[in-house]
Amino acid sequence: MNANFLIALREGLEVSLVIGYLLITLIQSKKEHLIKSVIYGTILGVIVSIFVGFFLFTTFGELNGNVEHTIEGVIQLIAALLIFYFIYWLSGQSSINISDKLKSEVKIMDSGISLLLMASVFVIREGLELVLFVLSNAHSIAFVGMISILLGIIAAVLIAYLFIKTTINLNIKVIFTLLGILLIFFGGKVFTEGLFSFIDATPLVEQIVYYGFVVISLFILFKNNILSFFKK
Repeated sequence: MNANFLIALREGLEVSLVIGYLLITLIQSKKEHLIKSVIYGTILGVIVSIFVGFFLFTTFGELNGNVEHTIEGVIQLIAALLIFYFIYWLSGQSSINISDKLKSEVKIMDSGISLLLMASVFVIREGLELVLFVLSNAHSIAFVGMISILLGIIAAVLIAYLFIKTTINLNIKVIFTLLGILLIFFGGKVFTEGLFSFIDATPLVEQIVYYGFVVISLFILFKNNILSFFKK
């Protein structure tokens, strides 16, 4: 499965769930007049994210070989660390905890400006993470890569809609866990490429580091299940 699709799905899902919870809460609180502020803030966040992404991709493409190689290595390491942090965070969450965390992002305010800023800042935050992840996989950015990102975002919106608006009993922890497993292998790839862009090593050492990242991440993700199994 295309890494850009998975990354867009992961980031888009969190944004869609938070914005969706925010809109639903406004409706339930009978503050429909503030919905436009959330929508405008979301649109503003998307526009800023696209502009920043375009700027970074343009700048990245204009760098000379050595500088580009160094920056790409740093970006890959940061992306791998973000994936590792996501796995660590997910390992201690239940479906209820994840829903509570997402809902905690929703702080209802009576000011349209505050809601506009809140929505735009949240979208920009996740948008910049998406840009960072995609830059770490920059060699795949072409027409197919952009289509994969678009499809990932569309899939994220649809999943969030089903989770929030229908009676379908989606287990959000399962969805995030499946995404986490797939992202672990992508994280291992970018971590290895980023690390060995600065250090010379044999292919065997690179394989050991790659599988070390994958195994450690999988253990952290499922550590509670593993510990429970051995306690029985």
